[in-house]
Amino acid sequence: MLARLARLWHRRAVPEPTSHPFEAELSVVGSSPFLWCRQRRERPSLYSTLASKSLERLKANHPGRVRSTIAAAERILRHEFNLLGSGPFVPADADRPARGPEGYVPIDWYLDPVRGLRFPQGVPHKTWNLYEMRPANADIKYPWELARCQHWVTLGQAFQLTGEDRFAREVANELDDFVESNPIGLGVNWTCTMDVGLRAVSWTIALELVRNSSALDDAFWAGAYTALYAHGLSIRNNLENTYEVTSNHFLSNLVGLQFLAAVFADLPEGAAWNAFARAALEQEMTVQVLPDGADYESSIPYHRLVTELLLGSARLGDHQGAPMSARYRARLRDMVKYLAAVTRPDGLIPQVGDADDGRLHVFDGYGTASPQDGRHLFGPARAMFDEPGWLALAGESGGWEAAWWGFDERMPAPSPLPPVEPIGHLFPHAGVAVTRSAAGHYLIATNGVVGTNGFGNHKHNDQLSFEYHHAGIPLIVDPGSYVYTSDPDMRNRFRGTLSHNTVCVDGIEQNELRPGMLFRVFEMSNAEHTRFEDRADAAEYVGRHHGYERLSEPVSHERTFRLQKPSGTLVIVDRLTGRGAHDFRWHFHLAPGIAAERGDETTLSLTGRGGRWRFVLPVGLQVSIERAAYSPSYGIELPCVAIDLSLRATLDGDQCFEFAISL
Repeated sequence: MLARLARLWHRRAVPEPTSHPFEAELSVVGSSPFLWCRQRRERPSLYSTLASKSLERLKANHPGRVRSTIAAAERILRHEFNLLGSGPFVPADADRPARGPEGYVPIDWYLDPVRGLRFPQGVPHKTWNLYEMRPANADIKYPWELARCQHWVTLGQAFQLTGEDRFAREVANELDDFVESNPIGLGVNWTCTMDVGLRAVSWTIALELVRNSSALDDAFWAGAYTALYAHGLSIRNNLENTYEVTSNHFLSNLVGLQFLAAVFADLPEGAAWNAFARAALEQEMTVQVLPDGADYESSIPYHRLVTELLLGSARLGDHQGAPMSARYRARLRDMVKYLAAVTRPDGLIPQVGDADDGRLHVFDGYGTASPQDGRHLFGPARAMFDEPGWLALAGESGGWEAAWWGFDERMPAPSPLPPVEPIGHLFPHAGVAVTRSAAGHYLIATNGVVGTNGFGNHKHNDQLSFEYHHAGIPLIVDPGSYVYTSDPDMRNRFRGTLSHNTVCVDGIEQNELRPGMLFRVFEMSNAEHTRFEDRADAAEYVGRHHGYERLSEPVSHERTFRLQKPSGTLVIVDRLTGRGAHDFRWHFHLAPGIAAERGDETTLSLTGRGGRWRFVLPVGLQVSIERAAYSPSYGIELPCVAIDLSLRATLDGDQCFEFAISL
């Protein structure tokens, strides 16, 4: 195993080292691979390793989740995956034969299962160019997602829950398979350091969970930790902090390095990784997280990912007896508060901005949980920060999730959950105003700057757009983001103004989008908040943006949202200010399962999920009810309908248009 891994070390036009870097590092401390690996297995270093007492309590308290976790692991044994909207698929590598007494079938780590296309192998990561080298319009996110190996954690949990070696052997087989198919530094699965970092987290957790398996010999462990050490060198030498801005990619690099540092803590390189990662994470907490606790990329799904990354880092520090700074922890707490505030009555997060379903690690519902669900964070966050109010948001899975984060002792026994607390708050830096009432009425309005320090990589043109639920039923929703590089036209359509619940003037974007720049938005709107009030009877937000003032005859847009808390009635008033003739177009994206039909000239009827609502419009608008699509997560389109309203009008100062939705 060691000899083969040495041959698979990054192939360069220079002589290979006489020994693998891991062996050289071990020689510094006077150890050998077999000896070091035995010692490592005797001293677990991660928070996800449960004591036997905690494991037994977990099995007693969550029998349903035990069964579903084992069922997920069984599917993984059959190499059945469902990633990023792919639908079920089995990525068998036809170029490599089955091997071993169990007939293990190698995985195709290069497959886009949606389009049936394979990415080329053997390309040095430094020379990779997606648009020049990919086959047709293949989506690189599919091989990247599979190669994060986040399913290994499920295999490790299944081994812990059953004691059956077959789950541990699958980890061993897949590790050997991956190393064979993806030599260090070669191929698409080394081109994005974010994915290398997240894969490192998966490997560190899974290897520790299966460390007591009698089916894995010394040769396996030496090879496994040799490969894992190579991940650390790859991350450290290819950090994603050399672009114009840092983002969740760099955070994933750092957290991956921190997990690796925990594993290799007794080696000089491990100590250096730990010092670097922790210092950089402390810095990035102030760079990437806004003063009101929101991730600066202008996306709630990415906020969920960044919160998980930084929460995992803090938890690892606590577990090691080396907590992150008080400043870091205070800002992290604000991040969880923001996530708690924007959570919808149904427990999901609104699709504001981009979404690609990213996770740090998956301890519950692998392959079946909704990527739109962020509740897995509230269990461990509640335990870390002693916030009882987050227990209700965590739901029934709170105790299960918290236990795998090492918080079994701090979680209360399963019991009826308290009601979710109402919220009414403006997050001025994020550009988000949210209200959630005790009756399940919910409104979130967006009006923010172009994020990521003006780069706008995950920002949508959603100024003065909104999502609205009545009595817990989603009626009007953000459309989501669907896909990235595989379909540029759809990418720009889903992030454009005309797809959001706002008004578009003369067909121009609120902020400039350039069709070929799929991860850039150019600030034009200069959003501002005029007023936010949260009273017992109603919540009201007034905002303005200036994106249409670059027209030859400028127009400014001010919108007032008023949610009446007892009834759930929503009133929207658009104030358009300017001069000259303009084309105005309003868009209202209905949730899947909600239908619309015409009433009289100023009334629409919304129906679905056992309810009926009245949508009152201004006089004189042209009404069109169109087929549309809603994307709850990456790669998925669900059919829905949208209401498009249009008017050609001449402004001479202010003109107001009022809409209302009520029972």
